[in-house]
Amino acid sequence: MKRMTGMKIFLYSIPVFAVACFSHHAYAQESTLMHFMNQSPQSLHTNPANLSNDVQWFMGIPVVGGIHLDANLDVSYSDLFRRTPDNIIRVKPSAVDKIGSSARLMLAVNDELFSFGFKVHPNHMITFSTSAVVDGSILLPGDAAKLFILGNTPGEPLNFGIDANLTGYLETALGYSFAINESWKAGARVKFLLGAANIYLHNMRATLDTDPMDYSMKLRMNAIARTSNVETLINDPRELLNRPFDNTGFAFDFGIHYKTPVEGLSVGLSAVDWGWINWRSELKFHEASLTNDEFIFAGLSSLDGHFEQIRDTLNNLFKLEERAGKPYRAPLPGKIYLSATYHLTPDDKFGFLFGTRAMDNFSRTTFTLMYNRSVGKWLSVSLGNNFMFTKILNPSMAINIRGGAFQFFLSAENISSISLNTVRTAGIHLGFNLTFNSKPQPVAVVEEEPSPRFYNR
Repeated sequence: MKRMTGMKIFLYSIPVFAVACFSHHAYAQESTLMHFMNQSPQSLHTNPANLSNDVQWFMGIPVVGGIHLDANLDVSYSDLFRRTPDNIIRVKPSAVDKIGSSARLMLAVNDELFSFGFKVHPNHMITFSTSAVVDGSILLPGDAAKLFILGNTPGEPLNFGIDANLTGYLETALGYSFAINESWKAGARVKFLLGAANIYLHNMRATLDTDPMDYSMKLRMNAIARTSNVETLINDPRELLNRPFDNTGFAFDFGIHYKTPVEGLSVGLSAVDWGWINWRSELKFHEASLTNDEFIFAGLSSLDGHFEQIRDTLNNLFKLEERAGKPYRAPLPGKIYLSATYHLTPDDKFGFLFGTRAMDNFSRTTFTLMYNRSVGKWLSVSLGNNFMFTKILNPSMAINIRGGAFQFFLSAENISSISLNTVRTAGIHLGFNLTFNSKPQPVAVVEEEPSPRFYNR
């Protein structure tokens, strides 16, 4: 088998990944309803202070304890493409206007391979988990999209920059949650990270000018692109198992929860996945230069053979120089959550969640409103909506079912988008737990010692 070089991997990875996501409907967003489902131990993932009074100890069923898929696009498939009567998928002339100044793409997959937790005291819980994580973030500027969709136009300079961070790693987390008093709860998780592979393109800026007279092009670019283990991941991924500690890092989660003096109202604040991975193995550094100064690209007219179009265009337009790189540090996409919950009755509650995900030069912010209804100890159902700047209506639903010690949970985002052509966001989070001693623990009442009595003799 012909091995793929690091230069070609870098050449194709960013635009092919973006176009593939547009054309194969890989859209989603951060799952938010699980934050309020504190009957499930997985609610600790968005705020480690979400200590539940109902669970004494738990264990996630291996591999299927928690499967989480998130992704997000600023535009939908139907915003960019149309299908002709002869079944050819073509790019819409309005595609560039839909993308605007920039388009953000985020995709994350998290498989909780093993997890457990137990209370060492009615108000103190220790948790442990191991997860396989794939996370990708790409910022595609409008002018870069214009180049690939409409091509280069003489006399119209294109100014664009691309930021991307595609990472795969194994996460092992140790957490501690505790109640300080009746009003305050706090929690933290420390995560040890083993990096598998990374593509990190940070703050790349470029200007492309096409002369209207002779169609010659001038490119000014400061490209800082780094990769680690990408060739091995594609050509022989089992080799990575022989050197798991080459790329290591840490991340941290912190959270607090406050029960306000207002009856039924509580608020929470948390920071999740604030950390980094130090990349040291199979390092490559990439630089780009213009190879053909009289090249005209007509644009991406259709999706038929689009990967070949991108490959041929990049081969004709750019020359990538690859050399051995130096160790570097790439950050994880940190998240911040601010929540408020109001219990109308012991079984009915309303919630508000503000969530933002930060990655280098761009971020993603959502606002969530939800309603939760509990039916005894065996069923809990949540309905909500995520408000985003690119789309207002993103209804969601979550369910938590218990039968004895067995627990199943499912959260689905953007359930109104029946057609994959129009969906911009979607997501799913599901899993199976074994939970024990889930009855509320009685509050210990300490009787006061009787005061000494004195008797007259």
